[in-house]
Amino acid sequence: MSYRQLFATVFTDYFLFENLPHPDERTLALAAYWGERLGLTHKVRLEQSRFSTTDLSTGQRGPLALVQALAEHRPVLMLDEWAADQDPVFRRVFYTEILPELKAAGRTLIVISHDDHIIHLDEGRIINDSHPTGTGQERHATRAQGHHPSEKGTMVPPVI
Repeated sequence: MSYRQLFATVFTDYFLFENLPHPDERTLALAAYWGERLGLTHKVRLEQSRFSTTDLSTGQRGPLALVQALAEHRPVLMLDEWAADQDPVFRRVFYTEILPELKAAGRTLIVISHDDHIIHLDEGRIINDSHPTGTGQERHATRAQGHHPSEKGTMVPPVI
């Protein structure tokens, strides 16, 4: 497997495909799960390996692009400004539910955002994690040398 095959991406200028690229049973199950999880089932149906429509609003196109990326079941997911076109409620769900669910499932996440969430790393350790705009991240923690203040002596893995 080439290095490129490890990454699924959704860039700010994504293109929506009508068909899933490799419509095996796992891909179809993932697409169906994430379509429902992201609230698209009232607008888009998955008919065999084809989406019933890609003619959606900007706020609905982003979740469909995410469904397509997640259905590829690649270990690294990179999202570039994905939440920018989402309403505040869905953005909060994205940050507080979707990303933690993906992380818990073992995905490596690279999430590029201009939501003023600033993470300072020093030699791979988080030393400061802040989200001053409150766009969904409930935690406003300062971490010193990889330790969360509430976890005495416990290493905190980088969370992005």
